[in-house]
Amino acid sequence: MGLGHDRIVYLGLKYIERGYIITVDEYENLYEYLYKPYEKMGGNGSAARIMEEVKKLPSKKN
Repeated sequence: MGLGHDRIVYLGLKYIERGYIITVDEYENLYEYLYKPYEKMGGNGSAARIMEEVKKLPSKKN
């Protein structure tokens, strides 16, 4: 769970700092394969806040 949190925070902050478009593949990787399993295991807090900010980024197809 700790590694999942670390990776969500790391990637999420990179996308937010980049400050522009996130690709559909980047978002899917972060949300479907990292955040959802992390959330199901009971994770929340800073990872959830970061995901909320990532969701606000404009997206585009690859």
